[in-house]
Amino acid sequence: MENNFDLKKFLVENRLTTNSRIQESLLFEEVSDDSIEKAASALLGIKPDQVADHEPTDQEKKQVDEELLTLTLTAITIAGLIPVALNLVGSVANKANQLVGLNDKEKEGLAQFNSKIKEKKELIKKLDKTNHKREQKEAELLKNLEEEKDKLYGTKIGNWAKHAGHDLHHAYTYPIRKMLQMVAWTMAKFGKKKGKLQDEKYREKIANIIYAVTMLGIAGYGIASHIQHLTGVGPIITTLADGVKAGKSTAEIVQGVASLI
Repeated sequence: MENNFDLKKFLVENRLTTNSRIQESLLFEEVSDDSIEKAASALLGIKPDQVADHEPTDQEKKQVDEELLTLTLTAITIAGLIPVALNLVGSVANKANQLVGLNDKEKEGLAQFNSKIKEKKELIKKLDKTNHKREQKEAELLKNLEEEKDKLYGTKIGNWAKHAGHDLHHAYTYPIRKMLQMVAWTMAKFGKKKGKLQDEKYREKIANIIYAVTMLGIAGYGIASHIQHLTGVGPIITTLADGVKAGKSTAEIVQGVASLI
């Protein structure tokens, strides 16, 4: 974020909030470490106080209850982690959707575009199933709709992302990174072999990719240039965008690229 950029002033001037009293946290409901710990415990099937909140020492690993060693922690996969991660950041995603840099009239127009695009995609799917000749024409109309949408709203969304992006990215990815870290520490505590999840860089990439998919879904491809610098995102930004355009869920997209990072 630029040093001379006044985030509060920007939000007020661009009507990104209903009043001028803006919290330092960018209006995002911060997810507590306690909530993250509970999410990790539910995922692992253990009690919250059994979740490791720090990297376990060799001595702590030896002190693990024998009964806990039978836990099926090896069954934890990226596919299983994603729903829990998304649940943790649900309020942040909803707030991002509200603060996407458009005034009320523009939001209404964007919603109409999104509705038309959704209907067009559903129509194309139906035509594809019947091998209908009209499919190619509708695909071209869909492309025109998406280009017009980016032309009308892309720049403003991009400007918003450029200035508010750092705060939003941190607010969104922190709970995911923390949850993945706790899971990794707990797996180490239970004596599980070192895997990708215990690699800090890998956890960062997964969190960034989940964030990127969410932002592409909210703001469209126009935001790509503002998020492709994130660790793990750049090389697969087109794949992520194509997945969003195809209507795939965040879980499907992230699971599909997890092996590529």
